[in-house]
Amino acid sequence: MGTLISVTVADENLSDEVFAVFADLDNRLSTYKSDSEISRLNRCLELNVSERTLQILERSMEMYRLSDGAFDVTVGSFTHNTYRFGYDNEHLPSSKELKISEKSVGSNRIDIEGNFVKILPGTVIDLGGIGKGYAVDLAINRLMSRGVDKAVVSASGDIGCLGECTINIQDPFHPQGNIGTVISTLPRFAISTSGNYERYIKNKSHNHLIDPKTGQSQQRYASITLIDTQDNTRLDALATAVSIMQESKAVAMLKKLKIAYILIRNDGRVIKSPMPDGVRLNSSF
Repeated sequence: MGTLISVTVADENLSDEVFAVFADLDNRLSTYKSDSEISRLNRCLELNVSERTLQILERSMEMYRLSDGAFDVTVGSFTHNTYRFGYDNEHLPSSKELKISEKSVGSNRIDIEGNFVKILPGTVIDLGGIGKGYAVDLAINRLMSRGVDKAVVSASGDIGCLGECTINIQDPFHPQGNIGTVISTLPRFAISTSGNYERYIKNKSHNHLIDPKTGQSQQRYASITLIDTQDNTRLDALATAVSIMQESKAVAMLKKLKIAYILIRNDGRVIKSPMPDGVRLNSSF
């Protein structure tokens, strides 16, 4: 997953089960592991995949349609082949390189029939914008199936809660501090934060939140936090999508989906919605 995973639950044996869920998904979905299902699909262009891999690919296509293409897992042509995020040879691509990679991006390059997935040559699937949220959902579902009603599962900015919980929102301008606290009394709570301050090349202007239509890093937001009563998978993907959408279009989409949001622009301006019933925001803005 490329990040710190934490689990808070009373039964330590259950935390081991949660970590096993994350390890299993990492082995299936990581583009940094040559023997994962996604790496084999990217390499061989066609593959019979497992139910879990199929499910996240289908959710990815759903998020592509929901965001009008702002979320696109074929962005791997940029993130892995061109920018090389996460590799030792990360670099800033030229306009020519981006133009070449652009030809291999588009979720219409993925075809799914049953468990058989086929992609067009040059396509690189990167599930980094949805995988952690999906893993959190599976982990929460596993705990619920064991009768747990109080727990917190966190994969960096993607956090799922059962029962009351308090989540701090990191200050994107001073990463050691917090700018707000979200307090939930809901039986199930989901929150996802994405920002330009965690992964970038040289400076935040070259961050990992890449517009799949242009190959350019997003320049609008320092931090995006989405809040809902369930479905971390959707929040993870849409936090990525919102980062490169026009602000008015992004806000309209979130309002339609009844997803609460806190958008912090690079100039420090904050755009936020009311919180859902059962959720309170304590903040300095």
